Formats: sequence, structure tokens, C-alpha cells
Amino acid sequence: MIRIQGENRWLLLDALAIVTGLVGGMGAVVFRRLAEGVHRLFFGPVLNALPGGDGGMVLLPVLGGLVVGLLILRFAPEAKGETVPALMETLHKRGGRIRPRTAPAILLASAVTIGSGGSAGREGPIAQIGASFGSLLGQRLRLNVTEVQILAVSGFVAGLAGTFNAPLGSAIFGMEVVMRRFRMVDAVPILLSAVVGAATASAFLGQNPAFTPLWTEIPLPELFLCLFLGLIFGVLALLWGRLLAGAERLFEGIPLSEGLKPGLGGLVAGAAGLYFIGYGVMGVGYDGVDRVLAIASGPAGSEASRLALFLLALAAAKALATASTLGSGGCGGTIGPTLVVGAVAGASFGLLFGEILPAAEGHAPAYALLGAAALLAGSAGAPLASVVLISEMAADYSLLPALMIASAASYAVASIGLSGSTIFTMKLVRKGVSLEAGEALLERVLVRDAMVREVASVGPETTVRDAMARVFRENVRGFPVVEEGKLAGIVTFDDLRRVPEGRQGEVRVGEVAVKDVIVAFPDENMKNAMDRLYRNNVGRLVVVDREDPKKVVGIVTRTDAIAAYEVLSRDGARRD
Repeated sequence: MIRIQGENRWLLLDALAIVTGLVGGMGAVVFRRLAEGVHRLFFGPVLNALPGGDGGMVLLPVLGGLVVGLLILRFAPEAKGETVPALMETLHKRGGRIRPRTAPAILLASAVTIGSGGSAGREGPIAQIGASFGSLLGQRLRLNVTEVQILAVSGFVAGLAGTFNAPLGSAIFGMEVVMRRFRMVDAVPILLSAVVGAATASAFLGQNPAFTPLWTEIPLPELFLCLFLGLIFGVLALLWGRLLAGAERLFEGIPLSEGLKPGLGGLVAGAAGLYFIGYGVMGVGYDGVDRVLAIASGPAGSEASRLALFLLALAAAKALATASTLGSGGCGGTIGPTLVVGAVAGASFGLLFGEILPAAEGHAPAYALLGAAALLAGSAGAPLASVVLISEMAADYSLLPALMIASAASYAVASIGLSGSTIFTMKLVRKGVSLEAGEALLERVLVRDAMVREVASVGPETTVRDAMARVFRENVRGFPVVEEGKLAGIVTFDDLRRVPEGRQGEVRVGEVAVKDVIVAFPDENMKNAMDRLYRNNVGRLVVVDREDPKKVVGIVTRTDAIAAYEVLSRDGARRD
């Protein structure tokens, strides 16, 4: 391990952050080019080969989803869905140590998802490239855990800055949302990496702002509308988070092969994209925002009301397409779609405000920016980052007061509604991973109160074929192996499927089972059990009697921990 002392320690870390920023910025360029190439392939030769002319566009995200599901996710399941929660889990639970294969898998899966018309953001996969490099660099140099974490976050913000051309907002986002702390000693390498990442990407992609609104001023008399807008968007942020989580649960419950589900999610994105063609429902969606900003500044009267309703429908279609794409297993980010949905809905409210208050007429493009910031602030728990990020993306700081009011109001409402969770941490909590308060709650739950007492088990002489049949029939992922009433091992679906199909009728469970079983005891708390689950990367623990460690008394899974957490959370909320 390299031990860096005093000022030299931070000088070396700053230098490594600069290198990481360079790679993160180049990652933004590479991914952009790759996604554009995939887009040309799908919307060119592939579309021309499909029947129905432009109507065949509906099938493009389906085909892309099948490619992701059947090929990529089979070999790299970590590429599934939104990428930021996985990075946060790695950062806070595994010391920032990202597996080397993660970045290439996410790069390819996201390029196919977005390039084929799936609704997702490119910032997540791009940032993951930088984060993976930073983590790998720290591991190769054998830096300590804190330094590996800083380099991983530095790579993340470099990719984000390269995507949005917003170094300061990206750096703040990395500290506020991903790292979940602000410290001066962390800020310098992270800021350096963000600046280098943005500069590197701009050298190849140009420095044009992401959004080009025609009006970016909110007079002082309209600031009360900004507060009202922020309160509304706090509620929308709550709904947005529930939609993303609900879509994931919905697709998990569909009795269909995991490899086919991204194709089903792509069908929703394709249908919505065909109906709102040219408005950014498919892909990242920034082109649709520019079109909305251009048309939202002109209409008045009944025409403005009709356009406002159209934009609300467009925002709902984009939200539904994104939830279906990512919830089904497609790969990409949610930051970009959040900004798009917020901008379109904000423009709609801006048009309605112009009808109510004549002085606000024509200011819809400004309210679009406020909507983007407010939805991101509320749903991602990032009020400060949202204000700076939108200002940099629009290359205009005249909206700062209005952005601060709308973002703060949205964050306050969403924090209450989501109980402090965000669109990123909600997914972790569902997996049983809590980055803070949830762990204290789980300390109050004993394993015996959360475990399942009726345990489905198999004997060591059971054939692999029979065990596989029980896996599908009983919808479980593994069984304790019990011989003469005593625990002899544990076998999981992954252990069973490694046996060639032709030999599954002759190979016995005892031959493939893991003999060294990781167990839990009924009288320990669920936090200890959950720590053991994640430390050993297993999905279940056999619960045994402390006096007789071979006597099986139950089984506890991550799902059981989540259920216990939710019960305690509801009880606490009622007491409050």
C-alpha cells in the first residue's frame, strides 16, 4: 500500500485526480460517439429493413432491449438499470472498489439501450467509466479506502462534467448526492477532475450549452410563482420516484425470462416515442427540450392552454418511457430524463402562469429551466447541485434567485414525501442496503422476528434436475441441504445451473453444494445479518440454533430485511 504523508499525500492525490479527469472526459467522448454509431445503425439499416416504414420505429427499442437482455446482461448483470445506485453502494459498502469489467459492460449496454431508442440518460454510463478508472487506479496503487473512494467520485464527476459541460455543478452533485458529504480535503481533487473532464470533452464535442432557452429572466414580482412551482415539483418528484420504483417492481413480477424483459420495456418507449415523434421521448431527449423551448415562448390565449396540455402529456410519456426502459433492465442514467421531464413540465406550467398573470406571458422557457432544476433537486436530493448545474448547462446565471427558491421548495416537499430517500437510495433500500438511518432501525429487529420459519430444503442425494424443477416451481433461489435433520450445506440456483443440462439427471446436489455455510442466529439483530449478507455477497442466510449450529430453524433473505425495515419505518412515521 502506498502511504502518502502530509502535503505530499494530497499533491499525489490531486495529480491522480487530474489523470482520472482526463480519462473521464475522454469517456464522455467515446460513449457519445459509440451511442451515435448505434443510433445510426438502428435508425438507418435496421429501420429500413423493418416493415411499416416509420411505424417500424416502435420495434427499434424492442430489438435494442433484446440485445441488452439476451447478450449483455447474461454476462454482466451489474449493467442492469440505473447505474448511480450501484456506484453509491460500492462507494459506501465496498470501499469504492469497482470490478474492472463493470465499465465496459455498462458502456456497451447503455450505448445499445440509448442508441436503439430506449429512454435513458447517457450521464450515468459516462460517469461510471470515469468512476471505474479512478477506482482501478487507486486499487492498483494500493491506496487506502478513503483515497480510492475520492478517486472513484473524481472519475464520476469528470464523466458528468464532460456530459453536461458543467464542472462546478457536477462536482457538487458528486459530493452532495454520491459521496453524501462535503469536506474541503475531498473537494480539491474532485473539482480538479471535474474541470479537466469538462475541458477534455469540450475539446472534442464543443462548448455549446446543453439548453438554449430564449428567455432566462424572472422579474422579482414573479418569484412567488417560483415558490409555487417548487412546491408543485416537490410533489412531482415524489411521483417520479414512485414511478421508477414501481416500474422496477412491476417488471420483477412479470413471469418472463430476465433476458426478454428489456425488450418488453422497449416496446413502451417505442410506442410513446412514435406518438410524440421528434420531441425527445426516445433516447436522451435533449433535442426535444430545445424544440419545446423554441415553441413555448410564442403562443398566447387558447393556443397556449392547448400547448400546455400537450406538454404535460409529453412529460408523462417521457416519464413512462424512462421508467419502462430502466425498470425492465435497460441500462442508462436517470439524471438526463429527470431534467427533460422537469423542463417540459416546467414549460407547461410557465404557459399556464402566463394565462393567470399577464406579466408572466412569454416566460415559459425560463420556467422550463426552473422545472428541470426543481425536479432534479427533489427527486435526487440535490438542491445545491441542481441550481449550479442548470445555470452552467444554460450558460446563464440570471436565474439564480428563482432557481434557488424553486429547488429549495421542491427539495423540502420531496424530502418529507420520500422520508429522506431519493430516486437513487430507494433502489438500495429495496435491496436491503441503507446508507444511514435504516441501519439503526435494523439494529432493533432480531433475526427470529424477520426470518421465514418454514424452510424448503433438499437432501444431498437429490438430483440437480429435481432441484432445478423445485427452484422454478417454488420460486426460490436456493435451498439448505439437510441430511438426517442436520445442515450439510447450501445450494443456489447459480450452483445448479453450472451443471451441464445433459448431466443434471445424474449429478447430485451434494456434489455441487457449498459445504461451508454462512449462517445467522435467531438472537442477533438484522443489521449484523445484513452486513454478513453483503460482506459475503450472498442472497440468504440459513438461521441455525446457537446451541446446535447444525439445527436449521429458519432462513432470512434481503427481502425479509427490507420488509422489517418498512414496518419499522411506518411505525416510526405514525409515532412522529
